Amino acid sequence: LREIHAMPRSAEQKIRLLILYDILRKESDADTPLSTNELIEKLNEYGITATRQTIYDDIEMLNAFGYEILCDHGRNNRYFVGDRAFELPEVQILLHAVGASKSLSAKKSAVLTDKIAELLGNVQADKVKDLLTENECEYGNEAIYYSIDTITTALIEKHKLSFLYFDIGSKGERIYRKGKERYEVNPLGMVYSGECFYLVCFHDKYGNPASYRIDKMDDVRVEEEPITKKKEYENFDLKAYKRETFGMYYGEKTDVTLSFPKELFDIVVERFGDISISSRGTDYLIKPTVRVSKTFFAWLTTFEGKIKIIAPKKVAEQYKDFVLQLYNNL
Repeated sequence: LREIHAMPRSAEQKIRLLILYDILRKESDADTPLSTNELIEKLNEYGITATRQTIYDDIEMLNAFGYEILCDHGRNNRYFVGDRAFELPEVQILLHAVGASKSLSAKKSAVLTDKIAELLGNVQADKVKDLLTENECEYGNEAIYYSIDTITTALIEKHKLSFLYFDIGSKGERIYRKGKERYEVNPLGMVYSGECFYLVCFHDKYGNPASYRIDKMDDVRVEEEPITKKKEYENFDLKAYKRETFGMYYGEKTDVTLSFPKELFDIVVERFGDISISSRGTDYLIKPTVRVSKTFFAWLTTFEGKIKIIAPKKVAEQYKDFVLQLYNNL
C-alpha cells in the first residue's frame, strides 16, 4: 500500500485499471455483481482513490480493450466479469481430474485445486470446491511438479533422462529399486492413465518401450547425452501405445479378435475406438491391437465372460489359464 501511495498520479491511474479488473475477476459474477460504491471501497483498501465517474470511465476502457465487464443497470449500477477463459463445467472437469489423481499428495492437490478454482472467481470457486471429494492420497510425491518440468525439458531438448525409482513400503517408506542405482532412459512422452502420470521411454539395451510412474521417480535429471536414435521410435504413437497397454503394463503386442454383446458396445468402443467392428449374430466382433498381459486379462474378467477372445487361440488359452489360476488361488 505504501508503494501505491508513493506513486505519481499518472502511475496510480494506470495501476487502478489493473487492480479494478482483478477485483472484478475474483469477487464478481452474474449472481454477485459489485456496485459502484463497493468498487470504490475496495479500491480504497489498496490506497487508491476513485470516484463514481472514474469507475465508469475505467470500466468503459476495459470493455474497449476486450475485457468484458457487464452491468446490471439500476439506481446503483452493479458490475461483473462476463467473459472468463474457462466456463464452469470446464473448471469442474479439471478439478475432478486433480482430485482423482493418485500421483499428487493431498497438499499439492489442495494447492492446485485452489489455483484452478480461482479461474471462476472467489464466489463460484467456494461453491464448486464444496462439491469436490478431497484427495486422500497419503504417499503422493511432493516433487512431481519438478519431475514433470524436467521431463518436459528433456523431451524438448531431445536429451536422455536419468532418475531413481522406488516402491512404497508397508510403513510408507521409499524402497529404491536396483539398490538406488540410477535409471537412464530415452524419453518418448508422458501419458495420464489410471489416475496416474507415466513417463513412456525406451532403454538403449532393450527393444521394447517401457513406462514408469512419475510419482515414483526421484531426483530426475536431464543428461547431456542426446537421445539414442532408433528407427522404430521415430514416429512413436503415444495414443496408440496407451490404447494397446492396460494399466501401463507392457506385454507382447498382438492383434486379437474379441466378441462382445450389444450391452457392452459403448464400453468396448471407449476402450479401443470404433476400429474393425462387425456383427456376429446378436454380438459384435472387434479386432484391436493390445499388449497381452495379466492386466489385460484382469480387465476381461470384469465383464464376467461376456467379452470372449476368439483369436488367436494361443491368447485365448493364456486367458483360460489366468482364470483357472485365479480360481485355484481362492
